[in-house]
Amino acid sequence: MKKLLLLLFTFTTMALFTGLHAQEIKVLSLNIRNSNFSYQDGDNQWINRRNAIVNMIESEHPTVFGLQEALLNQINFLNSKLGRQYYYYGKGRDNGRSRGEHLAIFYDFSQVELTSYATYWLSTTPNRVSKGWDASCMRTVTVTSFRYKETGETFYYINTHLDLEGTTARRESIKQIAQIINNTVPPNIPVILGGDMNSEIDPELFKPLFDIGMEESRRIAYRTDYRNSYNAFGKDHGAMNDHFMSRGINIESFKTIRKGYGVPYISNHYPIVIVFKQ
Repeated sequence: MKKLLLLLFTFTTMALFTGLHAQEIKVLSLNIRNSNFSYQDGDNQWINRRNAIVNMIESEHPTVFGLQEALLNQINFLNSKLGRQYYYYGKGRDNGRSRGEHLAIFYDFSQVELTSYATYWLSTTPNRVSKGWDASCMRTVTVTSFRYKETGETFYYINTHLDLEGTTARRESIKQIAQIINNTVPPNIPVILGGDMNSEIDPELFKPLFDIGMEESRRIAYRTDYRNSYNAFGKDHGAMNDHFMSRGINIESFKTIRKGYGVPYISNHYPIVIVFKQ
């Protein structure tokens, strides 16, 4: 009887210890809409939306978040407002430095430490500035890894934006991203891929990712929604073009943030968010 009680005490203690040290990690993705389109966005131009985006980030407080379409002036604005809590990594796609759209990844430096980072061009020459296949413009993928400071656990976060027009480019880009994950991320380390895929989840298109064990986070989350993430500033019904895919983690929740934080739309895409514990 004493042995049984000791065993139960040990298991209970271990469960409590594990629970106390399991950290909630929130990851957010948002296409913030390139500020160069302000001339055609009218009331939805960047200068009218930017404070709402800051309010959203401060309210959601993600551990890390990835942006698509961000120009340097947009990144600098967000950094000026969030820099006391977030650092970022990202390169401009047009010259590998500051020019063009950035797939920037911001991270809460009080929670996580950036342990590796890289930018690749989605093309046949990924290590240099280049345009791939039938893409309408240069596209990139940002690959980062983080160590959670409290537990020492590691995870990868990958941010991308697939081409809007090139069907071959989207197909080949997915293959390339799957290869990057295979070559970069150890099998036992959690990995999250997020971004604007300019496509709904097509089993054939995303097959290379499924083949390496990636799963659609929206589908496997314990609590989830299937709302459209592209809203076109209300001009049409939109589409479910923004996605998270993951491997090696249990997703507690997936949500599409439709709140405007003071404006009708914070972007022509709604942010998407996943939460998991590590």
